[in-house]
Amino acid sequence: MKPMPQSVYRYIFRNSLWQQIVVITLTLGLLPLAPVPLELQRRLLDDAVANKDTDLLILLGGLYLLALFAAAGLKLAMRIQRELISARIVHSLRRSVYYCIYTVTPPSRIKGKDDVVDEGAVVSMLSSEVEKLGGFAGSAISGPLLQIGTLVTVLGYMFWIEPLVAAIALVLYSPQFVIVPIFQARMNRLAGQKALKVRELGNFIVDNAEDDLLSKAPPEGFTSLTDRILVIRTKFLMTKNIMKTINNLLIALGPFGVIAFGGWMAIQGQLEVGVILAFVSGLERLGGPIRDLTGSYSAITDARMRYRILLDSFPEHIEQEAPQPLPKMREA
Repeated sequence: MKPMPQSVYRYIFRNSLWQQIVVITLTLGLLPLAPVPLELQRRLLDDAVANKDTDLLILLGGLYLLALFAAAGLKLAMRIQRELISARIVHSLRRSVYYCIYTVTPPSRIKGKDDVVDEGAVVSMLSSEVEKLGGFAGSAISGPLLQIGTLVTVLGYMFWIEPLVAAIALVLYSPQFVIVPIFQARMNRLAGQKALKVRELGNFIVDNAEDDLLSKAPPEGFTSLTDRILVIRTKFLMTKNIMKTINNLLIALGPFGVIAFGGWMAIQGQLEVGVILAFVSGLERLGGPIRDLTGSYSAITDARMRYRILLDSFPEHIEQEAPQPLPKMREA
């Protein structure tokens, strides 16, 4: 087995390259469909309804439903593929963690020591930590690609229809791309501290004999660790919810700005009502990707932090030529 790479993305690609190619292909197929319902909504109002053209109404309505079903099918296939990737990476990570900590531990680390391996940390790594990293792996590439692609295609359509109104919407949304990294940096620090404290808690339980804990009040070491974890978690939740509130407020301002300015332009006879409807629908489509994009940024930075903590927990000087190769994974 090769040593684990220093980059979480390299590890993901090493263990799921072809599956990533499939999910990226599905994502690219989904992107052109993002602005189609917006254009069909506009034409349904401005062309079919305004001109009382029943045949055109039926045609455009059929195309609208076709676009919705096509997008739903591609999204389903993409989500299933993401989940399969995540499951495979969790499986691979568990084997890699075991291999790096136990199988290739240098003999010098074993001789003369009663307890080489930190069992509490291993339990934490094999359970919650690899699950979180695996959950990230499925959408590591396709998630940001879908969100950025949707933003580009929908914004491009809006600028094509009415550049001024689209620019106002973009200005109202842009502060999020400054706010999120500031809050996320603090959240990452807190998440890293919490992960290490949870390992210490697992260690405490492993290191203390059962007879020393039964039928007794919780020892000071236990209560101090759980209190510290609570403080860190509280700070993390406060930071997360403040960031989410600011993001939601900025997203809500987008439709208000479009309706207010677009309504004024419609009153002046410079804009059709169908365009305003298409823009409001477009902003609703932008809101989801913007939230998901901020979530992806959080997930990427969190995964890099967790992967670094994982690597730092392995014994130093792992042999490059492994004495016992890791057995091949058996397919389910």
